[in-house]
Amino acid sequence: MPRTLDSNTAAQLTSNVVRPVFFVSIAFSNETIYAWTGAGNFVNPYDGQTYTGVGNFGSVSSLQEGSDVTAQGISLKLSGIPTNLLDDSLSNVQFGQLAKVQLGFLNISGALVGAPIPAFIGLVDQPAIDISTDTVTVSISVESRFADMQRAPGGRLTDQDQRSRYPADGSLRWVAYIQNMHLGWN
Repeated sequence: MPRTLDSNTAAQLTSNVVRPVFFVSIAFSNETIYAWTGAGNFVNPYDGQTYTGVGNFGSVSSLQEGSDVTAQGISLKLSGIPTNLLDDSLSNVQFGQLAKVQLGFLNISGALVGAPIPAFIGLVDQPAIDISTDTVTVSISVESRFADMQRAPGGRLTDQDQRSRYPADGSLRWVAYIQNMHLGWN
């Protein structure tokens, strides 16, 4: 997918030294978490959010794009979670919530150069857990919206189902009648 880059970001990509960082936001059932791949808190001047640094404890899997229409997904991993916080971590994961990954670049003084580039936007899918003796690693799969095209649609093509979603819509009222109708072709 083509992306528009501001001139500062484009210049950073061609410079001798590149300092990439990821900004990640994940909507959970109780709050939206903002994290970045650096250390400490970072206020993103482009969206005004404060991102918590996860440093080497967080990672983003490789981001892939293709020219065909396929469902590409990523994995967001956070390690070093104390085992006593595992239940709290997993109870707030809610499937279908929005997750965003943005790619940004820092200059030598640690300031953001240009606007971050949207790298991936998808929906939270399945979490995976790896438990060691005293810490936990949680990986959250994030699927693109194209993954919905591979799933069967919910609901049925009946008047009752359509009216349960849209009470004033009677567009399917004749479906049951048409199923038993015999049409002759002349």
